[in-house]
Amino acid sequence: MQNNAATAAPVTLYVVPDCPLCARACAWLDEHNIEHVERDVANDFGALRAMHRLTRQRFVPVFGMNGRILVRPTETELAELLL
Repeated sequence: MQNNAATAAPVTLYVVPDCPLCARACAWLDEHNIEHVERDVANDFGALRAMHRLTRQRFVPVFGMNGRILVRPTETELAELLL
């Protein structure tokens, strides 16, 4: 069952392919049935620019939803934002 926040505005997840932290972030979203859009910052310069404009840094994964941005959040931080 999806929560209302997830159905109202999908989460944007900025990732790099083969990044274990990014894979875990995506798995966490899937486990909690949270709709999300992945943006590959390694192969899409527009995605990299968008992420950098939001965070002023280049670490991944980055979660964005409703104007809130989390860089490499803990599962507790994710739960507070998304559940």
